[in-house]
Amino acid sequence: MSTYVISLIASYGYFGMFLGMVLEAVIIIIPSELILATGGILASRGIFSFQGAFLTGLLGSIFCAIVIYCMGYYGGRPFVKKYGKYFFMKEEDLDKCDVWANRYGLFASCIGRNFPIIRTLISFPMGVLKVSFWKFLLFTTLGSIPWTFAFVYVGYALGDNWVVLKEYTSKMKVPIYLLLAGLLIYYFYRKLKKKRTMCS
Repeated sequence: MSTYVISLIASYGYFGMFLGMVLEAVIIIIPSELILATGGILASRGIFSFQGAFLTGLLGSIFCAIVIYCMGYYGGRPFVKKYGKYFFMKEEDLDKCDVWANRYGLFASCIGRNFPIIRTLISFPMGVLKVSFWKFLLFTTLGSIPWTFAFVYVGYALGDNWVVLKEYTSKMKVPIYLLLAGLLIYYFYRKLKKKRTMCS
């Protein structure tokens, strides 16, 4: 799988990287970490620019989020029951995303972009709930930036040492999760503070 992804991106350049991100959304077994880090590796070789690899990965991620949002907005759950199997969408995975969406609202489309599986499917309940598209787009973009930057940077820093990529990308998830945990704590602190102010 890793050889295929690297070959795809090396052969078709930025478009190949963009296409890889689209495939990651449709066929979730292709890890976005590998796609993004491969873009970073090619940037370290001078084939891509760092900014180009980052923006391509970000745009690919956002594009897929919009497509899945539209699936939820116009198709809803009946769409998943009828066509979900063709997009590797499992109802149990969507159930998890529903919990996130109902618990955190739009904020879920931000933090959910940094968790495997959820990052791909969290856009669906946002569409089903018919949240404002522009607000969804803003939160999704903000949420996609840390994940995209982190793994493009890992690939860039590793350069040709891509054989140890999996080990490093696994380690990079830890600080991202710590950052998200901090954001969650801050979110609930602000919410609780606002509630106390309204009650007093």
